Amino acid sequence: MRPYRHIPFIATAIAALVCPLARAEELPASGPLPLGDVVAYARAHNPELEAARQRQAAARAVPAQAAAWDDPTLAAESWNSPRAVPYDAAENNILKLSQRLPFPGKLGLKGRMAERDADMAAADARMTELTVLESVKQAYWDLWLTDRHLAVYTRDLELARELAAGAAGRYAVGMGGQPDVLRAEVERTHIATRLVTTRLERERAAARLNELLSRGPEEPLGTPVDPGPAHLPGPLDRLIALAREHHPELAVRGAAVAREQDDVALARRSYLPDFDLTFERFYNRVGRDGYGAMIAMTLPLPFKYRRDAALDEAHARLAGEEAMRRRAEDRTAAAVKRSLAALGAAAAERELLAGTHLPQAEQSFAASREAYVAGNLDFTALVDTLRTIESTHLEHHEAAAAFEKAYASLETAVGGELPREERP
Repeated sequence: MRPYRHIPFIATAIAALVCPLARAEELPASGPLPLGDVVAYARAHNPELEAARQRQAAARAVPAQAAAWDDPTLAAESWNSPRAVPYDAAENNILKLSQRLPFPGKLGLKGRMAERDADMAAADARMTELTVLESVKQAYWDLWLTDRHLAVYTRDLELARELAAGAAGRYAVGMGGQPDVLRAEVERTHIATRLVTTRLERERAAARLNELLSRGPEEPLGTPVDPGPAHLPGPLDRLIALAREHHPELAVRGAAVAREQDDVALARRSYLPDFDLTFERFYNRVGRDGYGAMIAMTLPLPFKYRRDAALDEAHARLAGEEAMRRRAEDRTAAAVKRSLAALGAAAAERELLAGTHLPQAEQSFAASREAYVAGNLDFTALVDTLRTIESTHLEHHEAAAAFEKAYASLETAVGGELPREERP
């Protein structure tokens, strides 16, 4: 084997790690805030992810310990000494070196069990990453939604001011009543209040996202970028197959089953003895010095019932983990189905609002405004159409945010990111 054949792979891996970390050093305080940059920053700075990585690293250090021999023992004995110290007048002094030797295969099984524990820790770290990144994406789209709401209320506030000015003008020339003027001012105040509360809501959403990014709650964030087209991944069978291949919970359960299988094998080997080897050096006051050796072994059979109980325990643990693996497979498939259904519902609502309701609301408001100016519509009906277009815009943005959140949940259910370019 060439000693340096792994160097290109290591260099590539380091470059792949360094690039996203360098790109994730800072987030823009103003201007566009892409979701990809936020996710990269979370991967680099979220303390929960760092803790999971450190737990994984700690678990990877255990197999070498589990598969190692016990420390050797060095002992000194003195026989028939006339005084406690020194021992130079003793009839004989013995220096002993002892080593416990487990039956072949026992330490290997312990090491493999520790490796399975490390695999479980790695899968747990991946599960933590999926959960944290889903929360980051949810918080990102919450922030985006508050920005869209602010845009809607800002636009509607301007419209309300125009309507209030129009109502006041019509009242001044005797074409309208004072109630119209008062109603316009009430509507303007109502929208202005919503604008203030939504600004506070944006601060809350930004603080939540900053928390997940391990930033100060007051640190500024740019404006989240609008989502792309609402493509649905699929079909369901393919997504379930991806989940069974990639979802970390299934990896955890698979590693747990493998660990318990090794534990059963180890319990069977507990019926076999372990050995103690001892080498001795004799220093005699009378007579020549010499060497000695001793071998001893444990006797498992006198307490066979204890080994029988341990084997029964190992079999029961294995059966339990196999049942948990089947449960995890069922839960994962159900989670994919639920997430895909929620995504489909959000996509349908988003498409309906964007393609039908929103254009109709805009047309209705424009027609109502012209009718009011012509004197064919009262002011109350005009305000109702303004509120209708406002609620339709809000519902449209909420549906878009719901779709993106559902997409993030589906990615968590599948166990990894799904390319947005895919179509059913």
